Parts: sequence; structure tokens; C-alpha cells
Amino acid sequence: MKRLRKSNTKGAFSLIELLVVIAIIGVLVGVLLPALSRARDFGRQVACLSNQRQIGVAIRMYLDDHRGEFFHHHEGWVLDDGSQVNSLPMSLAEVGGGGVGHSEAEKPWVIFIQPYLQSRDAGFCAADPTPRSSAVATTLTEYNGAITDVNQTLPPGSELAIAERDHLTTQSFLLNSILSHKSARYALEGALDGFLNDSRGAGLQPASLAILAERNSEAMNAVDNNAFGSVGQDDFDAWVGEAPLVRWGSEAIGYEDEGWIRYNRHSPASNFVYLDGHAETRSWSAARSELFPDRRVRQPLLNPPL
Repeated sequence: MKRLRKSNTKGAFSLIELLVVIAIIGVLVGVLLPALSRARDFGRQVACLSNQRQIGVAIRMYLDDHRGEFFHHHEGWVLDDGSQVNSLPMSLAEVGGGGVGHSEAEKPWVIFIQPYLQSRDAGFCAADPTPRSSAVATTLTEYNGAITDVNQTLPPGSELAIAERDHLTTQSFLLNSILSHKSARYALEGALDGFLNDSRGAGLQPASLAILAERNSEAMNAVDNNAFGSVGQDDFDAWVGEAPLVRWGSEAIGYEDEGWIRYNRHSPASNFVYLDGHAETRSWSAARSELFPDRRVRQPLLNPPL
């Protein structure tokens, strides 16, 4: 008598069962991917905040070692158009512009605080998608050849020369110019009489005065941003008004709704460093007034970002 063979199909999946399993996996992937993406973005935000805290501590150490004052980019009074004059104008009607264009070479804050920071990595945000500098420097000579005048030629092997050639990011953050410049407008309005330092900052609520913001590297490094593109720019002038900070307008063709600051780097907010050295994540609506010494937004937008 022949022995019957056992069927091998008892443990196999049917086509319908297989499709159901695939569908369930697809649903799980659809649920998990956004969560993983949010976790990744949060991790980058935290890493960026950690870097900014290091910078905040380094700036505080620099100030402590230099009688509470940061380095000066130049000694003149800065007018709204970026030019400067030797003597403070007599009235606000004279601060719009018309001074002398300064010829001093840029003084990169990230290089000046290197003895305290001891790392260039802290100068970058993990969420900044732009290509980073390929020749990271730690001294002024390596950065721009230690040139003193903008008309001098950058050494071709210097970090800034390479960055300008290839549109690379040398730092992901912008310094509030009141640390290294003195605004004629602020002085005449009674907001800040000269460079921001510890003595002047003592009466300005240092814990809520933002001195570092996230740089809009995507726009400022862009090849086609002829109006506002500037690979080497590492600071911002808040006294000229809110628009240049976050919304350049019609002059910036293709970049109308952007500005110097990437206010939504960690959507919908970004990270800021404060004069007392701490750093925190803030929405633009919460941080915008904190960029001004007296917390009064100059030329506020009618519909600023949230």
C-alpha cells in the first residue's frame, strides 16, 4: 500500500495574506518615517544649540579677558547705509547715510574667539545644509592672509578665498553688530551709546539680549543673489530695521521672502545666543525684539514671520 505524502503548503502564506502583511508594513513605515524625521531634526537642533552654548561661553571668556568689551571692527560711528563718520551726527535726520565707506578688511568673530573656543566645528549648525568650508582656519593669517584693507588681494589658499570661489559656508551663525560696531542711530535714540560692552549691557537685561543668530547661508552664499549675497558676511545690523533681517523684499529677486537671519532653521524656530552666555530656541515672534538693545524693533514689518 502506498504511503501518502504530506502536503508542504500547510505553513505557506496565501497571496492575500502576503498582501495584507505588505500593507501593514507600508502603514508602519508611513507612521514611523515622520517620527524618525522629527527625531533627526530635533537631534540636529540640540547639536546646534550645544555648539551655540560653546560659542556663548567663549564670547563671555573673551569679554572677561578684554575688560568686558569685544573687538572693534572699526572706530567710526556707523550710519544706516553702512558708511561711517568720525563724529556722532547732531540729529537723527543725519544718520540715514552719506558717510565714508570703510575699507578695513572683515574681522571674523569665529577666528577672534578661537583661543577660547578651540574648535571651528562649534561654528557650524548640523541643520545648515550648505557645503562647509574645505580649508577650516584657526588663525587670521590662515583665514584671509591677515589683510587689513578690502582692496588687498586674498591669498588664493586662504579659507575665505576658497570659500568665495566655491560659495562655501565658513560659519552658520551671525554676530549682532552692536558688539563690534557703534550705531549712530542707537546713540541718538538713547538705546546704546557706543559699542556694547559689559558696563553698557548691565542695564540692558543681558539675559534677553540676543548677540548671535542663525545665518541664512543658503541665500547669502547663493550665486544668483546679486543684491544681498555675501559669502564672507558674519554679522547683522539690526538698527537698519527688521526687513533686512528676515525679508529683503523685491530688490532680492528670487529671495524676496528671505533675509540675513535663518529664523526658521529648526522649523518653526531657530537658536539664539544671549549676552549672558546662554543659548535657547526661539520663534521669530519671540526673538525679534531681543535683537535690539532697548527691545524696540526698528521699522517693524506689518506682517512679520511668526
